[in-house]
Amino acid sequence: MPYVYPIPNLLPQELVAEINNRIQSEPDAWVDARHAVERRKGAKSNQELAADSDLRMQISDAITTVLRDYQRRESLLFTFLAAPSKIGKFRVSKTGKGGSHGDHMDSNVMSRGTAEEVRADLSMTIFLSDPESYEGGELVIDSDMTFAPSFKMPAGGAVLYATNSIHRVNRVTAGERLAAITWIESEIADAFMRQMNADLLQCLNAVSQNAEQNPQLSTFLTLKLEKIRSNLQKRAR
Repeated sequence: MPYVYPIPNLLPQELVAEINNRIQSEPDAWVDARHAVERRKGAKSNQELAADSDLRMQISDAITTVLRDYQRRESLLFTFLAAPSKIGKFRVSKTGKGGSHGDHMDSNVMSRGTAEEVRADLSMTIFLSDPESYEGGELVIDSDMTFAPSFKMPAGGAVLYATNSIHRVNRVTAGERLAAITWIESEIADAFMRQMNADLLQCLNAVSQNAEQNPQLSTFLTLKLEKIRSNLQKRAR
């Protein structure tokens, strides 16, 4: 399966609550999202905060600030997995009852020709709604596969995935689904190398979590894995 990584609690609950409160206080900030489809592979029926709205910019900046807070374990995990050289401006979407986004693949370059242009190596969806507040609305990745995984993360949770994956948002059958979506240009441009980097990080995490059982072996493996990862990153740039 191509690159897919869920990141629970990527955003702190305080920020999620603040974003939702701001959204509720400006009910007229939404526009039809169909104009934003850059590669029309599937029907899209939802709304987005207007691209030039102050609210959208403030939410995007607040999320990006958290992602660059390397004191947070979740933000550090995102940084290790994505190796971001550029994080695109977030789009904020609202999908009500009957809304969905059919099977599609995001463009390799998003917002082409604008100040927000970014080479899209990775896509990321951050869930902003309590999953119990709506029905349906799952993010399905590699939706062209028979056993495609689907995600409905708790508010503040995210899914990081390869932009070239075909994916969709299932129809919302009740309630309202809020999400923030962005695209990331990685320092590791090669998808194969990026996957290897992520796999090595998982090994490093496993070693560090079991360090007390065999400290000498843990130290040796950690140094070797860090050496491999460092050399891999040098070759990938």
